[in-house]
Amino acid sequence: MYPTLYHFFKGALGLDIEFLKMIPMLGLWIGIGFVAANWFGSRELKRRESLGWIKTTKKTIVVGKGAQPMDVLINGILGFIIGMKLIPLFTQDGLFNDFVGFLLSSQGNIFAGIVGGIGMAYWKYYEANKEKLDTPEERIVEIRPHEHMGNVTLIGIVGGIGGALLFAFLEQPGKLWSAFMASGNIGDLNGGLTVYGGVIVAVLGNIYYFRKNKLPILQFLDALGPTVLLAYGLGRVGCQLAGDGDWGIDNLNPKPNWMVFLPDWMWAYDYPNNINNEGIEMTTSIFSDYNHRLENTVYPTPFYETVMSFILFGVMWAVRKSIKFSGILFSLYVFFTGAERLLIERIRVNVEYGNGLTQAEIISIVLLISGIAGIAFFYSKGKKQSTK
Repeated sequence: MYPTLYHFFKGALGLDIEFLKMIPMLGLWIGIGFVAANWFGSRELKRRESLGWIKTTKKTIVVGKGAQPMDVLINGILGFIIGMKLIPLFTQDGLFNDFVGFLLSSQGNIFAGIVGGIGMAYWKYYEANKEKLDTPEERIVEIRPHEHMGNVTLIGIVGGIGGALLFAFLEQPGKLWSAFMASGNIGDLNGGLTVYGGVIVAVLGNIYYFRKNKLPILQFLDALGPTVLLAYGLGRVGCQLAGDGDWGIDNLNPKPNWMVFLPDWMWAYDYPNNINNEGIEMTTSIFSDYNHRLENTVYPTPFYETVMSFILFGVMWAVRKSIKFSGILFSLYVFFTGAERLLIERIRVNVEYGNGLTQAEIISIVLLISGIAGIAFFYSKGKKQSTK
């Protein structure tokens, strides 16, 4: 396993590049997922615009106002945080070993933070006043559908992290709070953050954004739904490579005959050098900071979820052009995501809520029912509208 990009380069290529410890493997692949979703989403929105399904919108902006106090303040705060946290990385040893913990702590260079804050605040003030007019003007600008993707992605990132934390707290409140208060490290939670919470909050946040900007909600959801499956699958690549605890239950069964040509780790794996340092210590590990493997082999469920997510994304991407009624494609995504998680949940390590069900299984069942109901509703609605 490779907890960070540093461990990948050292373990796979024999290169010792210290600063790469600041790039967590899971975070890297989540970032790749967002980039991929953004690219495919933009492409689909352009297609729908060319078909006339989504129109260009107009927005009135005011130019020439000069620097606004709130903008300068926000830039100053960002500059303070960057200066406070960036400079110590080059002046203090060992911070790369627990980069996330350092970011979430109160440690840092206050003087560098003040200098960075003043610098970025002044830069914002200077740049804004370069375009200042004696009399500010109102201008109408056109915004094409795919140009909303920057905001959509940002809402997805913020909503995803916030929603994941919220649902993780609902699943394991005491453990999350104690882990955060102890070290700021929420990675110790069994199974990590709750992905469903992130997706739900991100979707709701974007629906609000679409409504506020008077955009066709169903068209945007149809265009972007399949890309969430792609991003999810890529994120699970990071889970598998880092060994973040999202693995399955013990699997001591012999590998089936139909898998004889596949690597053993696809059936059962002990996640050596996992990021949680869970299991028993390895005396032969090349890493001193992450040197544990699981005592028993388990199902590599992140790998299974990656495969399922890629297949389901491929299906949705292939059929998207043949689905003419709004709402059906997103309903299909809702059904697929519920089915995928329900299939994997029985062999995953999870906390049960009651009656033998986990939080994810309860949500999966709701999503399955909602997806089927959505497909039936939007198909019926589309048929009625097409016959008028």
